[in-house]
Amino acid sequence: MPQYTFQVLHYGDSPLPRHVVVNTLHFNDHGAGTDPGGLAEDLLGVFKANWDTSPPDRKMEVRVYDMGDEIPREPVAVKTRDAGMPSSAIPREIALCLSFYAGRNLPRSRGRIYLPAFCSITSAGVRPNASQRANALALAQGFANLGGPDVDWIVRSRVGDQSQPVTNAWCDDEWDTQRRRGLQSTTRDLLSTHP
Repeated sequence: MPQYTFQVLHYGDSPLPRHVVVNTLHFNDHGAGTDPGGLAEDLLGVFKANWDTSPPDRKMEVRVYDMGDEIPREPVAVKTRDAGMPSSAIPREIALCLSFYAGRNLPRSRGRIYLPAFCSITSAGVRPNASQRANALALAQGFANLGGPDVDWIVRSRVGDQSQPVTNAWCDDEWDTQRRRGLQSTTRDLLSTHP
């Protein structure tokens, strides 16, 4: 019954590590057999169907790690949707927070990922609209359905090495800012106010 960590990489404007947006999800595969490569491929499909929908297509990658392996862990599967890396139409710092929890919304029983808005929309209103929030929740439903009844989307806590199946997910009608996902400045305009 392996527990897997999935790193989902959304490539921004270039392949530079600073321009890659990474989200981490955890799954418990308790079936008789396991196929981390197939799960990674399915997860790419979940993102493409529900969040990574803004044309043109963007490069995405899913790396799967078996949490039972020794550190440093090597990926047990890597799947890539090899598409382009177009310039972002909106600031890359803008994200929609998808929050989730297992059983009760308490510390060590909850988690969140920040969905990059540049993958889903070409212009951002003051607040995420109902359609954008519905897409985020459809993405959560896709996580819950991944792999069928033999695979659970889990909240994993390092404290006590505990994990629990996710029971609820939500997103608010407010954008979040992830400053570390922004571009580096390339120029500076200077004004001298005293002669």
